[in-house]
Amino acid sequence: MQEEKPILEEIEDSKEKLISRISLWVSIFLTSAIAIWYYQTTPPDSPEVVRMRVFFKEKNREVMTFLNMDRNEQIAFAYKNKHPFYKSYVMTSTVEQERIRSLAHISTDFTPNQYWFNLVFMWVIFFTAFWFLGLMAEACIVIMRRNSHARMKNFKMEKEKLAASEAKEPNED
Repeated sequence: MQEEKPILEEIEDSKEKLISRISLWVSIFLTSAIAIWYYQTTPPDSPEVVRMRVFFKEKNREVMTFLNMDRNEQIAFAYKNKHPFYKSYVMTSTVEQERIRSLAHISTDFTPNQYWFNLVFMWVIFFTAFWFLGLMAEACIVIMRRNSHARMKNFKMEKEKLAASEAKEPNED
C-alpha cells in the first residue's frame, strides 16, 4: 500500500491567505494597543522637566559636583551661582531633592525627542515579535492542514481497500 505524503510545495489557498492577513492585522492591533497603553501610563515629560534635563545635560559636571556637595556647600554655591535651579534645589524637600538627583543621573545623554524615539522603537520591537509569533502559528496551522489532508487520503484509501477486501470475502465462500 502506498501512503499519501504530505503536501510540501506552496499552494495558493484562500484560507492560508486569510490566516496570513489575520496574523498581520492582529500583530498591528496588539502592538498599537500596547503603544497606546504605554503612552497613557507613561506620558512624555512636561516642558519644564525637559528644560531641566537639557540643563543637566549641558552643565553635567557642574550639576553633579553641586549634588555631591554637603548641605552648607550647596547653599553657598547656590547663592554664589545665582542660577534658579540651584536656589530652588536648596529650598526643596529631601524627597524632591532625591527625585531631582535621580533625574540628573539619567539626563547625561538626554535628547528632547528621546521619548518619541523610544515609543516608535518599542512599537517596532513589539510588532516584530508579534508578527514573528503570528507567522510561526500560521506555519503550524498550514503544516497541520497539509498533514491532515494526507491522513484523510490515507484513511479513505484504507477504507476503500477494506471495503474491497470485504466485498471479495463473501464471493470466496
